[in-house]
Amino acid sequence: MLHEQYFMLHQKLAVNAPASMATEVTLEQIANTLYCSARNAKLVLRKLEEKEWIIWKAGRGRGIRSMLTFQADKEALLQEAAQQLTEKGEYKQAFELMRNYGEEIRTHESYVEWMNGHFGFCKEEKEGEEARDSLRLPVYRLIDTLDPAECYYSFPAHMIQQIFDRLVIYENATDQYLPAIAHHWENNNDATVWTFHLRKGILFHDGKELTADDVKFTMERLGRKRNRWILRELKNVEVVSPREVRFILNKPNRIFIRYLSATCMSIVPQHLLRFNEEQYWKLPVGTGPFQVEEWTEDRLSIRASPYYYQGRPHLDSVQIIFMPEDAEHSDVRWERLLQDSDPSDPTEEMSGMDTVESLNGCTTLITWNMRKPGPYQSIEFRRAFSLILNRSGMVRELGEYRLYPARGFLIDDGAPYHKDRFDPDLAKQLLQQSGYDGSPIRMGSLAHHMKDAEWVQNQCAAIGILLIICEEKMDTIHKPEVMSNMDCILQGLVLPGEEVCLIENYEQEDSVVKEFMDPSLHDWVKECIDDALAREECKERLNLLANIEERLREEAQVSFLIHSKFQAQLHSSYKGVVINNLGWLDFKQIWRV
Repeated sequence: MLHEQYFMLHQKLAVNAPASMATEVTLEQIANTLYCSARNAKLVLRKLEEKEWIIWKAGRGRGIRSMLTFQADKEALLQEAAQQLTEKGEYKQAFELMRNYGEEIRTHESYVEWMNGHFGFCKEEKEGEEARDSLRLPVYRLIDTLDPAECYYSFPAHMIQQIFDRLVIYENATDQYLPAIAHHWENNNDATVWTFHLRKGILFHDGKELTADDVKFTMERLGRKRNRWILRELKNVEVVSPREVRFILNKPNRIFIRYLSATCMSIVPQHLLRFNEEQYWKLPVGTGPFQVEEWTEDRLSIRASPYYYQGRPHLDSVQIIFMPEDAEHSDVRWERLLQDSDPSDPTEEMSGMDTVESLNGCTTLITWNMRKPGPYQSIEFRRAFSLILNRSGMVRELGEYRLYPARGFLIDDGAPYHKDRFDPDLAKQLLQQSGYDGSPIRMGSLAHHMKDAEWVQNQCAAIGILLIICEEKMDTIHKPEVMSNMDCILQGLVLPGEEVCLIENYEQEDSVVKEFMDPSLHDWVKECIDDALAREECKERLNLLANIEERLREEAQVSFLIHSKFQAQLHSSYKGVVINNLGWLDFKQIWRV
């Protein structure tokens, strides 16, 4: 890229030279700066001269040095180059260019101002095609997978729900199950046999019709993947007919239908996956309201499926732009439609912008690694650690989307009134009883939890606990070799459904709560879950599951921190905007006046 070659030369050779003043230089220096041969360096210089960005006077004769004059305004050229890359969808390169060569604050501010106009609703026009209503959203979360069977995080789960469908959908607001791929279902008296009747004419995005064989294939495949916990008691899947499928369980499960509404139960196409799975996931095909158009390291583009059986989306396309992780913690302020973890001051008023909130948000907690030797094997140490954390103070000091101190995984109506157990004097006594010798404690977390992690670190320092923060990435923090080296992990859990999500915490592979739990508790936890699933009343099930949470809290194996809210900022002209239980917008319903 010619722009970058100019920036490289300017950065290296114009450091001490005033603008438009000639600099003595050799062709060898030029070649070394550009990491190329002398021959290629001459070609670059010729192109730069043609653009009138430089004046080059080659030295003739022994001892006569060449002269290079920089003519173009580097900052203006940088802005132009970054905008060109952005327009082409090469966002990562644009940000790297600004990071590497943007030396003046005004250049960054100018680019941010321009980017604010780039995000949000836009009309995309291509030659020979009708203009498309598109939505561009900047996010700080990479999508590590679009495979329902491998999904762990809430944002990829949200995108999976745009591309794939499940047999049924659970609606939180009404506590009802809605037909999706299945239009009707029934179960036997002891909830061990569940039969689902499928709609006719549901098409995958490649035009092939979905049948019961795809459902059976999906479940058998899921049984070999990361999220196989959800099928622990599945005995068999029977294809009764192309439109009827039957699930046979080893034990009663009164909420099996709720299991089937989970993202990981999304139905995938047998005819594409069974032959070349690696190729399929580069551009996955589902039956959802949107189909994947492009998936690169810069963005995920999805377009409306014109034949979606529940009605075509109002938007023609959505582009998810992957922002650099470090931008979330910088002074960059994006006046954007949706903010997943708002780095700006939420009290800032923005002209023409509305804020939509949902209290069904995220719970932040710290889980101790009970499988690893360390000072935290002492219950006195763990209780001291928990008692030194002034959670109400954390909410006040850090603010933003943080709402209330947390006592458990789920937020309830009493959350604003729960008393925070903060007792620094007792914490010091317990720490002394534990025999803690000042050894460092390694706490893992992700970039977007760094404010919380640093706050906890400061609280610990007040009573002499040396807490070392280990920042990890989404695709590394759950690796066994990483988890085994952590003494504890601070994480945020999004729990879109009460019972299933609580069970998921205790059973899903790579779940921090499950993997760090005292191994002696696993059989007891499984018994509690099986007992709960056999109960007809929701209250009874929740009470049994609450016993697990209570034990983890009393033994301080888990320290609950805070409950947070979801919020979206959007222009008042947007309609149909609802935050779903994963904390994101249902793209299918959005339209603009």
